[in-house]
Amino acid sequence: MITVQDELLITKEINAVTIDYVKKIVFRKLLMSFCFELKKNAKRITGLIQSLNFYGIDVKPTELEFELLEELESFIDNLKKEERTALYFWVLNQRYLLYLDEFEYDDDTYSESEYDKKFSRELAYKIYEPKNSNLRNETIQELKSFLYNFASELDLSLIDEYTSNQILEEIDNYCS
Repeated sequence: MITVQDELLITKEINAVTIDYVKKIVFRKLLMSFCFELKKNAKRITGLIQSLNFYGIDVKPTELEFELLEELESFIDNLKKEERTALYFWVLNQRYLLYLDEFEYDDDTYSESEYDKKFSRELAYKIYEPKNSNLRNETIQELKSFLYNFASELDLSLIDEYTSNQILEEIDNYCS
């Protein structure tokens, strides 16, 4: 932990390492569980990815949205604390400009150092209190978008012996 005058500092390098960890480890876990289920020691393509692929960017049935929500809630709950925290950092990176705009809209009477300190504390609050700060819901929304994009990249119109390899290649592309 890097601190200056008892303040936690996240450097660009630490942030980059954290985001890289999310892409290589957490996303791989997510995509593998989203795409495959083990049945009698064999990987079977899940109905969830097939359904998301089928609907593409169109409006999805409520049941499908609910199933995806349950899967994502379960996935987040089953992550190790470090993985979950890294995932929250990824969401902060994804939504940074939105947070910045919201914060600037609320009050523009701070000095630059006060502004940086208050904004940093707001982001830290999100990390330490993800449920109370709505970060957990934002994480689910970001992961839904991520999975929609991933599913749309695949051609699942014909499921054959090569489909699993195609999915694994796409997972490698997303996680590198």
